[in-house]
Amino acid sequence: MAEAASALQRLRGDTTLGVARQIPRNSLALLMVAQVFVVVPLAQHITLWVVAVCLFCGYWRTQVYRGRWGFPPSWVKAVLVLASSIGIALSGYTTFSLEAATSLLVLAFALKLVEAKSRRDAYLVIFISYFLVSCAFLFDQTIALAVYECFALLVVTAAMVGMNQLQSRVRPLATLGTAAALLLQAVPLMLVLFLLFPRISPLWSIPMVSSATTGLSDQLTPGDIAQLSQSDELAFRVVFEGQPPQQTELYWRGLVYSDFEAGTWKVGEALPAIPQGTIASSNTVSYQVFMEPTQSRWLYSLDVPVDYGPRMSLLGDYRLLNREPVMSVFRYRLQSDTQVALAGRLSAEVRQRETQLPAGDNPRLRAWAADLWRETGSAQAMAERIMADIRNLPFAYTLSPPQLPSLNSIDTFWFETRTGFCTHYAGAMVFAMRAVGIPARLVGGYQGGEINPVTGHVVVRQYRAHSWVEVWQEGAGWVRYDPTAAVAPERVSDGLNAALSSADRSAFSFFTASRMSGEGLLNQLLVLADSLEHQWNLWVVGYDASSQSAVLRDMLGSITPTRIAIALGIGGGLSLLLVSLSLFWRRGRKAQHPLERALQSFSQRLFSVGLQRAADETPHAYITRLGQRAKVDTDALAEKIQAVMYDPDVEISLFEMQNLKAQLRRLRFRLRLAEART
Repeated sequence: MAEAASALQRLRGDTTLGVARQIPRNSLALLMVAQVFVVVPLAQHITLWVVAVCLFCGYWRTQVYRGRWGFPPSWVKAVLVLASSIGIALSGYTTFSLEAATSLLVLAFALKLVEAKSRRDAYLVIFISYFLVSCAFLFDQTIALAVYECFALLVVTAAMVGMNQLQSRVRPLATLGTAAALLLQAVPLMLVLFLLFPRISPLWSIPMVSSATTGLSDQLTPGDIAQLSQSDELAFRVVFEGQPPQQTELYWRGLVYSDFEAGTWKVGEALPAIPQGTIASSNTVSYQVFMEPTQSRWLYSLDVPVDYGPRMSLLGDYRLLNREPVMSVFRYRLQSDTQVALAGRLSAEVRQRETQLPAGDNPRLRAWAADLWRETGSAQAMAERIMADIRNLPFAYTLSPPQLPSLNSIDTFWFETRTGFCTHYAGAMVFAMRAVGIPARLVGGYQGGEINPVTGHVVVRQYRAHSWVEVWQEGAGWVRYDPTAAVAPERVSDGLNAALSSADRSAFSFFTASRMSGEGLLNQLLVLADSLEHQWNLWVVGYDASSQSAVLRDMLGSITPTRIAIALGIGGGLSLLLVSLSLFWRRGRKAQHPLERALQSFSQRLFSVGLQRAADETPHAYITRLGQRAKVDTDALAEKIQAVMYDPDVEISLFEMQNLKAQLRRLRFRLRLAEART
């Protein structure tokens, strides 16, 4: 009969689950909380409608949890899956981009949670949760996100622990405690694998983030750097071997703008790479750069890098390029020469590129440059004369210059407004030099940096964005000129804040102004936070193959596969031993009920008169035996002690506990008195 009933249920499509296969309510509640924790850090990287779908699915599952709604039927689930797939395709994502893959995974996570009925479904949701936690680190690797994701892991693990609890024993705090213990037990093995497991190249590549480039771009208008200079976002950090150079020597080279059209400077076509080792140098500076993600290939270097990594290349205009775009915090090591001459000769191709100008644009500056050329007669003299005019004429340095037209923009700036930022002055100087056939180009990057007093590293933020000029001079090569040092010398020597007016400073955000002022409690907290983030990047995010090799050499001497395998075996064994010891320690220190401790103390005090508790004697039998010996009624006391110690549903207050202890003391007194009489 039972087999026939089961077959009839299968024919009817009855999907009712037994209690053993149902999701415990404790675990289900934690799963819904985990959905929030997991999706929040990914919300900024996916479209709003995906977040809306997650909220809708969460609300639906909450209603099912409360017993007000039912599970979605099959046709509704099919419509939701189809609509979600079409929505991802129409969301404007780059094909197979990381955002598209993440959005699809988040949708699968939310939709699966809505239909989850059995433990198998719940485990699948838990595994997707773990995967989404790891996906968040593809977008960001800050210490704040790491701390947050630890809490997310705690909640997800607690949901998995709750899968093994009874429906009637819902204990969220105990569940979280067990999950925390599991995560802590995994820490030793995690550290061993992190330190010792070889850093190998990935077997496959992940889709790249399709967000816009941060910081400098390959197109530059005079107002771009002015806007960028109002941002306090981090560009990169630098660790020097020894004392860092002076502020006036910190010119971080990034991009070289060779093409000019309609008031905009653009990066020219890539010149052939310079073979590493061909630049003779004698005054090198060694340092490491921790560069924030830019989604671009160009890197920043101090002056001319003469020694760099094998996956980098130095182009003919001294731009340093990485093989792949910088998608996360990127650590690279460089040696630069701050005094090397740039290029001993100039090819016809480069000369033509660095002298070209659009026809008919800025005629007044062309005429002025021609007159100046007739007066000076050399590239060096003309460049110095332009610097002197910028220094002596009524030019002003500001973050909020007047709007310039796209045509004849430099004429308007040089002869009329005479108010601008670094790109205004650098662009005008390059145009004037090119107008008389002198090769010149605009270089974009950053100037200066703040030294963190805690760790000693140099911090370069976006408000350090800067542009300067390189002019070709026969016999000297490319020579750097910084027109900003002429109009506002304090910008180069003391930083941007010293060169701005109070009106310009008022445009900064609160945190930007606090960092630039270098004073106050808030600035000290920001410095401390920056030092912690730097240490995180140094020892965790930036722990690459080179750093690991240095650590392994210190630990093992020579690095061989055999030694690494032995170190992994010993480290893994010790970590497992620690976990085993912790389990035995927790078992040995099992929490004891206060009444049980009181009863043990009571029994030990009666050992001298031979009235201790026998090993096979229950508390009820023991108290009853003692009552008979003392000739007092102890039935109520025995039943109360038995119930408190063996019935988990019986609760006892502090007052009742003190009363029971007092009754035990009175019983002990009567027993000793009875023994004394006999």
